[in-house]
Amino acid sequence: MARRYGYMDWMRVVAIITVVGVHVVSKIINSTTTADWEWHYANAIDSALRWCVPIFFMLSGALLLTRDSNERIGEFLRKRLGKVLLPLLFWSAVYLTYNIYQLGEEYTIGQMAGLFLSDGIYYHLWFLYVITGLYLMAPFLRLLVKHMDKTMFHYFFAFWFLFSAAAPIFTRATGYEFAFAGQMFAPYIGYFLLGAYLVMFPLPKRWLPTLGILAAIGYAVTLWGTVIANTGREAGDFDAFYYEHYYPHAIFISLFVFVAFQQLGTKLKSTPLVTRISTATFGIYIIHPLIQTYLNRLFDFNETTINVWIGVPLSWIVIFILSYAVIRVMQKTPFVRRLVP
Repeated sequence: MARRYGYMDWMRVVAIITVVGVHVVSKIINSTTTADWEWHYANAIDSALRWCVPIFFMLSGALLLTRDSNERIGEFLRKRLGKVLLPLLFWSAVYLTYNIYQLGEEYTIGQMAGLFLSDGIYYHLWFLYVITGLYLMAPFLRLLVKHMDKTMFHYFFAFWFLFSAAAPIFTRATGYEFAFAGQMFAPYIGYFLLGAYLVMFPLPKRWLPTLGILAAIGYAVTLWGTVIANTGREAGDFDAFYYEHYYPHAIFISLFVFVAFQQLGTKLKSTPLVTRISTATFGIYIIHPLIQTYLNRLFDFNETTINVWIGVPLSWIVIFILSYAVIRVMQKTPFVRRLVP
């Protein structure tokens, strides 16, 4: 699987654009309440975009776990971890510096180390911790994938769905903690393997209507579940339960998006621009919150500029374009390019 898949480049590009959109509308959701129409506008958009992060895990699994390679474990880990650990260290330092000099936070050396080890520095850096864990597991998961047939995959997905996706819904509904911990089938490993499965055993086109219906139901559950969960809450006291990436409604939407792109595979050819944006997604993900913050701080430019109908799409586009431009410059700069691989 050494060749490029055009539909995967397109999927990655659309997913990173979607991530930026999520972080634009989340500002509205966290600063208003269900009594405000702006909250419902933002929730309607956000609920439709929650598939973006699972898609990245699925793409990583599709590319890493199905590749026929004779790499030794040490070589594999050196290549993959080298692309994430240095950026994690550097950007953690950047966001710590922001917290100190812009937000007025004060830390001891021990507290800074604790924040780094516990993923407490900045809200979006959690993704780098999860992908690091998946890279550590990838050599072993690759062996499993190599020897698993469709039936074995189906059993795995059934257990993953039950313990990692359905069990939290049971706990939410009843108040009883499910005895079989979801960590038995860590939620993002499920997406990692699902990506590999869909490349090895593509779903036929006739499944798309059914998956589309399930995705529509998933969107409705996300949308109305979030409304119900947050009715009566104050601004800033947001219940994000239905926004989680690994509950059933999110799985259905993510599965539909991946399969839809896959079915369009022959029509989605990579262009030079799409390939460049695709290779910049990691950097765009890391840097766009800073771009978003300083556009607001320096120019009072944000999701409410003029009004939310204009401010949301306008800031969404500007943040993405500026983030991409900065990352392209960094990728062309010696040594610095290692910080945004």
